Amino acid sequence: MDNLNEQQLTKRERRLLKREQKREIHLQAIHRKKRKKTLFILLPIILIVSGIVFALAGGFSSNAKGSKPRIELSPEEYDAGTISMADGKVKYTYEIQNMGEADLDISRIWTSCMCTTARLRVGGKESEEFGMHSTGGLWSQKIAQGEVGYLEVVFDPAFHGPQRTGEAIRVVYLSTNDPNNKQSQVKLMANVIK
Repeated sequence: MDNLNEQQLTKRERRLLKREQKREIHLQAIHRKKRKKTLFILLPIILIVSGIVFALAGGFSSNAKGSKPRIELSPEEYDAGTISMADGKVKYTYEIQNMGEADLDISRIWTSCMCTTARLRVGGKESEEFGMHSTGGLWSQKIAQGEVGYLEVVFDPAFHGPQRTGEAIRVVYLSTNDPNNKQSQVKLMANVIK
């Protein structure tokens, strides 16, 4: 208030006015303290919730932005050369490496002929034996980023009998979650003689 108004007020009115001003200042201070206390309580909660949301969003976005598996087969083909039915089964092991940034899931393995079987070994786990009519059922195997699995393929040249000599090409198929190779394959070739 300006001096003129204060001079016109009585002593009692000035005291009441000052008391009212002090009360107003006191109420403002109480409101500030309440806002600070509320902020003090809510800020950590907001930070924690924001951190959780950010972490979850970051995890989903990293998968969406490029965290995906990538299968690499070594070799893709194996030539066993000339093999005799009398010598028995031929075994060869292929390497399956996950060169991607997410787990490689192999959900099914099957072969092109009943004379050929395959078995996958990853770490200490070994799959069942798969053949031409394998459905895979609920079976699946994960290969972590940078990890190597071993696919053992067994070819029985005598399975079809003595009339089935000559060139043989057998294929083992793998269903994967690699977006660029949903179905991968390895080949085993041989020249079968009696």
